[in-house]
Amino acid sequence: MSWTSREGVIAAINHKEPDRVPVDFTPLRDFYLNLKDYLGLQIEETIKPNMAMEVIPHPDVLKVMGVDVISVKLSGGSGKKPPVHPNGLVEDAWGVIYKPVAQPGGGIYFETVHSPLADLTPEMVEQYPWPNPDESGRLEATAASAKYLFENTEFALVGRFGGPIVETATYLMGFEKWMVTAASDPDLAGLVLDKITDVQIGLDRVGMEACGKYLQIFKASGEDYGAQNGPLYSMRMFRNLLLPRLKRRVDAAKAYLRDTNPECKILLHSCGSIRRFLPDLIEIGIQIIDPVQPLAAEMDSFELKREFGDRLSFHGGVDIQEVLPFGTEAEVVAETRKRIRAFAPGGGYILSSSHNVQADTPPANLMTMIKAAHEFGVYPIQ
Repeated sequence: MSWTSREGVIAAINHKEPDRVPVDFTPLRDFYLNLKDYLGLQIEETIKPNMAMEVIPHPDVLKVMGVDVISVKLSGGSGKKPPVHPNGLVEDAWGVIYKPVAQPGGGIYFETVHSPLADLTPEMVEQYPWPNPDESGRLEATAASAKYLFENTEFALVGRFGGPIVETATYLMGFEKWMVTAASDPDLAGLVLDKITDVQIGLDRVGMEACGKYLQIFKASGEDYGAQNGPLYSMRMFRNLLLPRLKRRVDAAKAYLRDTNPECKILLHSCGSIRRFLPDLIEIGIQIIDPVQPLAAEMDSFELKREFGDRLSFHGGVDIQEVLPFGTEAEVVAETRKRIRAFAPGGGYILSSSHNVQADTPPANLMTMIKAAHEFGVYPIQ
């Protein structure tokens, strides 16, 4: 008998070999619409992208595709909503204002046009109206959604509740202001990170209370510590300024899971070249790393598996910068097989693209990736 998706994911993240390598993917809205058209699926659903334009696919779409994982996010609360701005500008719960920008390959992204803490002072940190995690209605709706997915589907569930810590600081302050402050006034930068961390831990807590018992994976945060050619931060800055806030968040999650769901694994998202940070991340309790960007410096898949594969599971890996959007069918198959050979032996791998799938990726290429994963990801890996 074949394994269920949930059984396969549980085995993989416990460094065991299931029947085949599990598969996941996260689409942006316009790619998801293209994909449904490509698959001929006329499923009625309300699509609610976040500020990154990510959407959670309908379970029926994932089932047709052969995907094994579905995300659970916090439902919107019934508290005060951000004001509506003219000209398409959008304000988030943190008070950051964005404008939509069309992308050449299709789809849009939101570019920051107002960072409310651009002229940061210590007094502003204390006086700022930080978001309230405990909005009414949020917990109940999230619990109902997760319970339904757990009891009525075979997917593994990933809880994604609070957002990033460091990236939120870049939106609130502006990227340049954040980087200069982090380098020149780490005490002030730390005050902002502490406030953000408090909010994100609060959101994580609400999500855990709602559905922690149903999860196989909890996403602790989405940080970008690395760029294409190397880390964005020195090791000293990472250890002194960034890591302590992430550790506090991970510790809070571990404390909750210890009593309700100790088998749930903790995942961290960070793009770019982060290999030199991995030992510290493992030490504070990160068990799965995403998205394992293969074209970034120092991120060779085979070396990562050899060095960290006994202590860390990998989620992602299939190149989304060149192969998936622009490659031929044969190139997509070869890329998928390469990541399977690198990461899959002994378990510890969930195959996915090395970031969200955007509108410039042909749906046929993503489906080729999944088909190749099902064909060549059968254990034992050949």
